[in-house]
Amino acid sequence: MRVPVHLIPGLSALLRYPDERTRILAGSLADAAMATGHPCQEHLEAFALVVRDLDPRELQELYTRAFDLTPECTLDIGWHLFGETYQRGQFMAMMRHHLQAHGLEEGGNLPDHLPNLLDLGMKLERQDAMDLVDDCLLPALEKVIPALKESPYHHVLQALFLIFTVDRKPAEASCAD
Repeated sequence: MRVPVHLIPGLSALLRYPDERTRILAGSLADAAMATGHPCQEHLEAFALVVRDLDPRELQELYTRAFDLTPECTLDIGWHLFGETYQRGQFMAMMRHHLQAHGLEEGGNLPDHLPNLLDLGMKLERQDAMDLVDDCLLPALEKVIPALKESPYHHVLQALFLIFTVDRKPAEASCAD
């Protein structure tokens, strides 16, 4: 089974503040995942089922409850890696530099916001992208996913985690401390 990296831009979009296109994107992403046969499909289907009948305002409220009210659930990756320390500031400066170097905008979020890092990972060389995943994204996801068990967004993050971990060779799956 091939890793469905082509789903990552859609997951990045799902993890941004929702708008009227989010429900349609969720359904399309679930369909695309189903075509791959990858285990992430179950989670993307579950998320699409939950959000298909929500209007944009309800989806925005769901997003805010999931990611903005509890620090343990923030999508700002540097917070999970470094807390509110000087090292996080260095990490954000480095991520801002990499985003700019690859022609990516931060939008209204901090440079260490998960969707920004997913977009960056899609622009990096394969090994650099794997290092970003192993050193930054997986350690943060391992903290956020359990904290979001009550939210449908748990499924989006779990799908992303599975894309990063299922079918990787053992040397590729190790996390750097």
